[in-house]
Amino acid sequence: MIVGAAFLLLLIFQIPAGAVRLLLPAQAGVSGLSGTLWSGQAIRCWWGTTDKNIMLGHVAWRIEPWKLFWNTPLSFTSEWGAQRFEARLGYLLGGSWSLTDTNLDFDAQILSELLPLYIDGRFSGRFSSVEFEGGQLRRASGKAILEGAVWTAQSGDIPLGNYHLDIGTASADGEVVGVMKTLGGALQLAGNLVLRPTSYQVAVQASGPVAFDESFRGAVAMLATPTSAGFDINLQGTY
Repeated sequence: MIVGAAFLLLLIFQIPAGAVRLLLPAQAGVSGLSGTLWSGQAIRCWWGTTDKNIMLGHVAWRIEPWKLFWNTPLSFTSEWGAQRFEARLGYLLGGSWSLTDTNLDFDAQILSELLPLYIDGRFSGRFSSVEFEGGQLRRASGKAILEGAVWTAQSGDIPLGNYHLDIGTASADGEVVGVMKTLGGALQLAGNLVLRPTSYQVAVQASGPVAFDESFRGAVAMLATPTSAGFDINLQGTY
């Protein structure tokens, strides 16, 4: 009986990496799988539809099953050129998902695939913890940095600056707050981003030479309110 159980465990731990395809959602694509379900890699991965994919590149993962339901058993890395993403993922009793030790670096132009933003530069993030419950962001702690930000206008690129966002959980009911500050540049930004389980609020004050650039002001006119120092952006909504 003991020998049979050991043999069964051996078979389970030798499940080939190809079994990952059975666990992935329809939006995810993989090729060049090797290794096992518990420790493997894929040469090429992507996310999205056939006409608009977000490339994840080479992905490697490791699962530590003894950490199920109490820690972060899945660690993974994704690399595509200069783009990198790494994190540890876990499912906690009670129905929440947790990301820890999360690091990401990518070209800010990727954001234009998700949002109507015409910004170039280098985006990086370092998060000690991020927690989701019921599909909603509940807690987060970390920082995000946008370096060498440029507004990519048709009339020519407009250099903006370098920005830092400190992110933390402000209350037990899941209010995540980001405090923005400018590290340097022609567009000075300061303000707050507040994410609640079903709503968001953005309040940013802009100043500096670019805040008075006519082409840039025209590009953000639908979002901005002119002020003597430049302009303010105040947004709020639900999701």
